[in-house]
Amino acid sequence: MAKAKGGLGRGLGALLPEYEEIMNNSDGEHRVVDMELEKLFPNPNQPRKTFDEDKLIDLAESIREHGILQPIIVTPRDGKYMIIAGERRYRACKRIGLETIPALIREMEDEKIMELALIENVQRDDLTPIEEARAYELLQTRYGYTQEKLSERMGKSRSFIANSTRLLSLPEDVQEMLQDGKLSTGHVRPLLSIDIPEWQSAFAHEIYQSKLSVRDVEKMVKKAQDEGRVTYSEETVLFTNPTKYKKLPAELRTLQDQLAERLSTKVNIKKNRDGSGKLIIEYYSEEDLKRVFDGLNGTFY
Repeated sequence: MAKAKGGLGRGLGALLPEYEEIMNNSDGEHRVVDMELEKLFPNPNQPRKTFDEDKLIDLAESIREHGILQPIIVTPRDGKYMIIAGERRYRACKRIGLETIPALIREMEDEKIMELALIENVQRDDLTPIEEARAYELLQTRYGYTQEKLSERMGKSRSFIANSTRLLSLPEDVQEMLQDGKLSTGHVRPLLSIDIPEWQSAFAHEIYQSKLSVRDVEKMVKKAQDEGRVTYSEETVLFTNPTKYKKLPAELRTLQDQLAERLSTKVNIKKNRDGSGKLIIEYYSEEDLKRVFDGLNGTFY
């Protein structure tokens, strides 16, 4: 199978061997058929919720001229067929009025469907940062994937997976701005260093309205933490206890980052004035907790 361009730089078959098996198996019940579009419906758990209109038009014109070069993959569901991979091709065919599309029918469990759909979209850079984060979170919370397993299956580092899912801790309005492309992950990542929703929202609007660079954001985040205020437009957001939100000392920040990297999960150190504090380590399933314990050289009972 030809290697896909861009994205992960690895073919789906390399990331998910089952995909290669699916595409090469054309015997019996797994044969490729001309499927009527009216019998198909999209996967409700499809990670991608938005489709670039211009790219869809280009794909539709390409299909009109050259036809479908690779069949979509579907699975039987309630008398119809749910699309596992190839929803863009399905939408493009509907756009130009085709009645059928080449489809490979395959029985598949929901967990594998979700994994395959996520890999396909990630490889093609078709997901927004929020869509990708939600997909990772769903695989962890619903199907019990650990960050280590996700890293292996997606071809991403564990720290990337952890940082991606952390985006979901941002306020809804900030997530929407990231989803709509008004802000980049580079712009909002500094906001994760302080968990105050009002501050994060106010600062996100300042970033967008003033068209700040990532470097500008980093500087202004530090200034806001030191002064305990964020100003945007004609409004100012004040915090009653600014010192509570100052950055960690450099040595604790380094330790926090080292722990997060070693454990491949979110780690927070909260320091009090008297030198005491809290160490918070997040986990996403019982299996993930065991992995964290292993990383601490502990024993899970």
